[in-house]
Amino acid sequence: MNALTRYIIRRGIQSILLAWVATLIAFIIYQAAPGGPLQFLDDDPSVTSADVARLERLYGIDRGILVQYVAWFAGEDWLPHTETWRSGFCLSDENRCGRGILRLDFGKSFLFKGVSAIDLIVERMWATFILAFSSLIIGLLGIPLGIWAAVKRGRWPDHSIRIITVALNTVPHWWLGLLLLIFLGGFLGLVPLSGMETIGDGSLVNRLHHLILPATVGAIGSWIGYSRVVRFEMLDVLNQDYVRTARAKGLHERLVITRHVLRNALMPVVTGLSGIFLLALSGSILFETVFSWPGMGRLAILAINARDYPVIMGLFVISSVLGILGLLMVDILYSIVDPRVKYEVTG
Repeated sequence: MNALTRYIIRRGIQSILLAWVATLIAFIIYQAAPGGPLQFLDDDPSVTSADVARLERLYGIDRGILVQYVAWFAGEDWLPHTETWRSGFCLSDENRCGRGILRLDFGKSFLFKGVSAIDLIVERMWATFILAFSSLIIGLLGIPLGIWAAVKRGRWPDHSIRIITVALNTVPHWWLGLLLLIFLGGFLGLVPLSGMETIGDGSLVNRLHHLILPATVGAIGSWIGYSRVVRFEMLDVLNQDYVRTARAKGLHERLVITRHVLRNALMPVVTGLSGIFLLALSGSILFETVFSWPGMGRLAILAINARDYPVIMGLFVISSVLGILGLLMVDILYSIVDPRVKYEVTG
């Protein structure tokens, strides 16, 4: 077993442990929430204390914290088959017994009556992925901007790119998206005002029409980050001895840039993919709210306002796992792309 394989196995184990810690954090937040998960009942004057006690028994909230965590994480069937340990909800109907988040069962949504939380999340997940990855693809335009700024260092393209990126970085991107939506969609009518598609028209052209503005606004952060990183790395590599040697041998400047400079300068970009990926997922709440995009971010806002704890905890755990997988993917990709990196497992 070579060093790379051992490294991948070690990182995989670490990722599993991090995912478990994420579930623990989600459960602690669930327990520490003011009023508990049944707080939404306070707004209903017809609910009595007996009703609250019955629901607590139904959902197993009246049990010990450790028992609740085991039931939520691994499922009710991991607990002893006694009334003391098992919830009334599970005893009343074994087919509806909670199976735990290990089997992707986060329970039923409070807001969307009787609908499984995981079904709601999966339904919205693809919309978030489409928006996030479209923003990542459009954001790759920051790489040629950084190359152009480095090659034209000290000239007007370099100054223009730096001024524009600094100006964009001072403005909240969601606020800029709101202004563009009002101007381009409200006044000029060039882009749709909301949604992922027009009702009754699910064509590819129609979906792209809805996608172009939120994806472009979401890519602004990538443009700024990529252009700055690539420019800095390009300037650093251009001063290396092997680049001066390549130029002294008479190689064309384009070959020097593409073969010797660009390949080494793009290594930090691969590392930064994980941060951009996490930024795209975390920023989806703001962008999806501004553009009324039916993704996980907008679902999170609805669930938080309604105190829909099964959906909130499901979104937290799944988003954390996706972020951990993104970090793992980038670590493995970086070890493959850069042969100079050696990974040794000690002990």
